[in-house]
Amino acid sequence: MMPMNYVTKVFFGGLLAFGLSQAAVNFPFPQSSNYGGNGVVLSNQAEAATQLKAAFDYYLRDKYKENEKYAAIEKDHGSNTFVSEGIGYGMLMMVYFSDNTTSYQTQFDKLWAFYKAGVNEHGLMNWSFGGLNPSNNKANAATDAEMDVAAALIMASYQFGDEKYLTEARTLLKNVKQYEFEENGLHKPGDAWNDKKNPSYIAPAYYRLFAKVDTENAEFWNTTAMNANYALLEANSAEYSTGLFDNWSDAKGKGLDGNYGYDAARTPWRLAQDFYWFGESKAKTMLDKLGTWVSSKAAKDIRGNINRNGSAEGWAAHNSTFVATLMTSLVTDASRQGKLDEFWSEAVSLGEEAYFEQSLKVLCGLLVSGNMPNFMDPPAPQSSSSAVESSSSAVGPESSSSVVGPRSSSSTIAIAQGRMPVVPAIHLRGRTLEVSGTGSARVDLFSVSGATVGTLWEGKVGGSVKISLEGIPSGLYVVKVKTSGETIVRRINVR
Repeated sequence: MMPMNYVTKVFFGGLLAFGLSQAAVNFPFPQSSNYGGNGVVLSNQAEAATQLKAAFDYYLRDKYKENEKYAAIEKDHGSNTFVSEGIGYGMLMMVYFSDNTTSYQTQFDKLWAFYKAGVNEHGLMNWSFGGLNPSNNKANAATDAEMDVAAALIMASYQFGDEKYLTEARTLLKNVKQYEFEENGLHKPGDAWNDKKNPSYIAPAYYRLFAKVDTENAEFWNTTAMNANYALLEANSAEYSTGLFDNWSDAKGKGLDGNYGYDAARTPWRLAQDFYWFGESKAKTMLDKLGTWVSSKAAKDIRGNINRNGSAEGWAAHNSTFVATLMTSLVTDASRQGKLDEFWSEAVSLGEEAYFEQSLKVLCGLLVSGNMPNFMDPPAPQSSSSAVESSSSAVGPESSSSVVGPRSSSSTIAIAQGRMPVVPAIHLRGRTLEVSGTGSARVDLFSVSGATVGTLWEGKVGGSVKISLEGIPSGLYVVKVKTSGETIVRRINVR
């Protein structure tokens, strides 16, 4: 075993190489996750990542507008009109498309600045503006925007490594709870009205994130809001054998419009998030039902609006609002892999689309390609072991697991004895790295560029090894564990 003072000295030397060689993001695109095995993702993730990047590049060129202080997503080309939902979509994209060469944190910050400059007396952004000149124009807020903006702030704190975003998310969520939710947990469609409900504004995966950030109201987000809004979705889903959701409903989930249109389209995407991230059975049941209907259709024939009984509306649009969102209902069943790939291929073939259509193509594509993981609790890599022998080969989508723990300050190593499995395993619990293996073992730490930082532990063990990372600066690293029979690599995010 190496002396601790040597390990610490080598560690700080390696940090310099780490800092100079990487963009300041912790989860570079593409992440290529499989969400821990919850459902299926696109079969060709590498190709999908290339297609998504092209779709995002167009989004940046055509939809993203900025000046020195602010940025927003233009609602219609040349309209100079900007809406709050677009701020949320844009912020999510800036987080998830940041990679090892380009961080979109500056663009993220300008979008967030626009939001903050355009808030009303409730601290919530007015839903629409003409021009990049936000103020309190008394237009009132729309709840769907806050769902995505708050989630984007939380994900940004992990992607960009800045806790200020969590602080700001916490403040925003208190306003959201007060003005955009009822005491019984049901969402309101906005802060100034509540005569009907919008199923696509329900974001259960985000509620789970909110509970971890807005801890004072954790019970509200985890239980009260979760139960009330899932009950609404289940009632709405049950109305038709197709499983198609309505644009609007009453407080009990009874549909008011009778069609799956431009509002309802977001509902399966939000349910798929909760299934992928958390394995929620309620989400799976509703997606299974809708997916059964969708899998009987050819992607090229999908037209919207769609009557909830499955027939087309009088005016029928073939675009990603319908193709990409219905695609997300296919993720629960491995037998629908081919249909999932077909729908994504059709969405890609639709090319460069208008604001809403392009937004949903990119967001749904990110999700089903494995490129929209929950950074607060990232899933494990797709393979649990690897025959990697060189530190540089430890970097790649397959080793993109990251675990977040609290920050602390001193450096020690402790060993706990116990029975060890044959295949090595790595877990980060807080700031303690727990490694299990068999026989002789060596634990090495690298920067994500592959530069050697140091050996954290080496020797024979009869139990798990617990290595304290207290005192180690926050950042993204690669851990390699080599035993007599296996070598395994993991990325860890030390906070």
